[in-house]
Amino acid sequence: MMTLISANWLFYLIALLIGVAVAFWIWAATGREQPNEETFNGNDDLLEKAGQPVESEPVAVDVATAEPEPVAVAATPTPTPRVKSAEPKAAPMPAPAGKPNISAAVGEPDNLRLIKGVGPKLNVLLNNLGVTRFDQIADWKEAEIAEVDQYLENFSGRITRDAWIDQAKFLAKDDIEGFEKKYGNL
Repeated sequence: MMTLISANWLFYLIALLIGVAVAFWIWAATGREQPNEETFNGNDDLLEKAGQPVESEPVAVDVATAEPEPVAVAATPTPTPRVKSAEPKAAPMPAPAGKPNISAAVGEPDNLRLIKGVGPKLNVLLNNLGVTRFDQIADWKEAEIAEVDQYLENFSGRITRDAWIDQAKFLAKDDIEGFEKKYGNL
């Protein structure tokens, strides 16, 4: 039996592919149309579930002897109370116009994306602000950090949270080994 299968495996593969193609052709030919009113054949329950209005024939009612029908009122869901945090989040302040008052970069720009926490958008933003070198970031003090942080828009607070100053000190000295020990692989 194994010799028969191994000798004719190509024919079995072709037959399988033809079977799959025919099954797909039959499935596609049956059509997958969206249900419409004609499909339901007057079944009002299905029309209501489908979200379509139900049109029924008018019924003559004697107003004098008719009792009022109960009216179904749809229950409105009660909103779930949300727990608010102790500190409300403030909308990010728009960045001030211009550039921060920091020392200018001297030399060829570095790849700031090597700093953990600096992605492509933040890299472009920093370059537009005139921040292009590791040594420039490594020399920042509290005043410069506060100055640049104003211009970082949605990335505000990243300088201290991601320890850019310490990372930049390692990268400015080309101490890759020390950087990787503390912050992981580049």
